[in-house]
Amino acid sequence: MLSRSASPGAVIGLAASWARMDSLAFICIKIYDKRHINNNLPTNVMAGITAGKTPLLASVAAIIIALVVAGYSTTAAQTAQSEAVRAVKDIQPAVEDLRNRVNSLEKLVALYARAAGIESPQEAEKLVKQREEFQAKVEAARRESGRLVVYGSVDYADIKSALDAFQARYPFIQVVYESMRPPEVYTRVSSELAANKPTADLVVVSHTTGIRLAQEKRYLAYVSPEASVYPEFLRDKNGEWTAAVLLPIVFVYNTDKVKQPPTTLDQISDPQWSGKVIMHDITLGTTGTQYLVSLKNIIGEARMNQFLEKLVRNVRPVLDISVSTVAEKVASGEYHLGLVVNLHDVIRMKIQGAPVEYFLPTEAPLLTTFSHIAIINTTKNPNSAKLLVDFILSQEGQTIIGNTPVRFPARPGTPARFSLENVVPPGLKMVNYPDDEAITKARDWATKFKEMGFGTR
Repeated sequence: MLSRSASPGAVIGLAASWARMDSLAFICIKIYDKRHINNNLPTNVMAGITAGKTPLLASVAAIIIALVVAGYSTTAAQTAQSEAVRAVKDIQPAVEDLRNRVNSLEKLVALYARAAGIESPQEAEKLVKQREEFQAKVEAARRESGRLVVYGSVDYADIKSALDAFQARYPFIQVVYESMRPPEVYTRVSSELAANKPTADLVVVSHTTGIRLAQEKRYLAYVSPEASVYPEFLRDKNGEWTAAVLLPIVFVYNTDKVKQPPTTLDQISDPQWSGKVIMHDITLGTTGTQYLVSLKNIIGEARMNQFLEKLVRNVRPVLDISVSTVAEKVASGEYHLGLVVNLHDVIRMKIQGAPVEYFLPTEAPLLTTFSHIAIINTTKNPNSAKLLVDFILSQEGQTIIGNTPVRFPARPGTPARFSLENVVPPGLKMVNYPDDEAITKARDWATKFKEMGFGTR
């Protein structure tokens, strides 16, 4: 354990104390035993020497004074002094050798510390404290039920490898993962809590939906030690949620049906696409709604209203509650264009040979949201849940997720095949969403979109 108190002086002091006991203390105790003198001073001095708290010269002086007080002659005291000084000289080379060894060891430890990224004793102490807290968390988790229930909108196939690695690390914890769409995660947790029924220990859910659970105070505040490397917009300041995977939103087209995709919002709303466009349901107040509200605040409300009015009048897109289904129906050729889909779905389908490609109108940056991981505040297994949060947010967990076809890790700098930097063109502007208005007024905008004619045939 590295500590500011573990200095070479402390180590040498301990060695010197031991050496004194072999020389000076032996001499004095032998004399006192012979005279049967009842004097507390030598006893206290011996204790100080043994503990390394009494300096060497002070020890010698104290013992000489004790001898004189006890009735010894000056000659006897001088004899004891001479023997003590000789003993000190005898051990001095050994002390110097020990000092050199400690200095060398200290330099070696410093090199190892710097190699590990530890720049100061304070940082070392912080790491030690974190390690102790981690061990306490593990021991507390061992005393819990040994079972975690997770409701997730991330497909099980996409997170299975990370969960398997977690269970291999902590074989005393079984993870039961129940896949469902984001609205179902919200509805199920809310209804079960309202009925005082058991619910999930954790959720992994799209932020656009999960934020409602946070607003309703359903989450347990827990600041994971892994969360500090995440940007502020990817984590709650109180630790109630942290991003687990990124969800960039794009548009998609079928490459067999469309040779040149539209490049502007005006082109997307052209009558040539009538009956050929499917779109995530923007009347739900979730992903599609929040995407358009966030985009509105980038391109301006007048421009957005113009686009939507033309879209509903000229194209009348079909709405679907699932972004994955939107992409699937474009891949099958049922629709030519899909608006508001997850980039990872498009890339996965391409890998599997589907005739799809993503595109964005020139007015739109790459808007990116995420799925967050959060602990439900009624959990009976808080320490087990915290261990799972720590693992999913760690570089190990994020690398496993990012090597799974196809999910984008949320942790910056994750060395994974599907990190966002490895997939999108360099220089493409990326903007986090939903913004504040999209979160707080999503339902109002959903109603407005419905009034514009979306969702009716």
